[in-house]
Amino acid sequence: MRVLRRNVLWVAPLAVILLGAACSGSGGDAVGDGDGDALDPSGYAYPVQHIEEIEARDHFPTGQTYDSYNSNPPTSGPHADTFVPNGVSELPVAKEVAVHNMEHAGVVVWYNCNAGPALDTDACAVLRNQLSQVVLQEVADGNGVMMTPYSLMHARIALTAWGYLDTFEGFDEARVRAFIDTFECNFDPEDFC
Repeated sequence: MRVLRRNVLWVAPLAVILLGAACSGSGGDAVGDGDGDALDPSGYAYPVQHIEEIEARDHFPTGQTYDSYNSNPPTSGPHADTFVPNGVSELPVAKEVAVHNMEHAGVVVWYNCNAGPALDTDACAVLRNQLSQVVLQEVADGNGVMMTPYSLMHARIALTAWGYLDTFEGFDEARVRAFIDTFECNFDPEDFC
């Protein structure tokens, strides 16, 4: 009887450990698990910056600004308590609001017609229309993508997802779609995906 009791004493903790391991899958480091930590961007064929995440995800009242982001445009950090619907915004969306969209597993497409040599009105309209077509198709396909003009960056186009930033100067549909395919839903702490 004593041998049986000893076996039961080590079997119960072992069962708990095995059950915990089974429930956690790969320990929370799998690509696409939504924690934003383990994505392997090697499948993304373009230069991308992995920006160190600002751990705080605090919400503050819409209209309040935050000037301590560690990238421009931002890719993580405290943000406004509201977010905007996926799609195309003709008016600039505050960076603090766009960060909230990224917290909801989204990608933000930013553009600045005045970056580098400024685009004239017609060229800016062409760029905006090209980006809009991609964004609206991605939204129609169920992806979390928002587009906004953003005059505070030096690049013509920036793509952001939580912890990731890609910037470039000319429209590249394949690049925009690849970024969305790779990084949308990478960080999803509130289960939007």
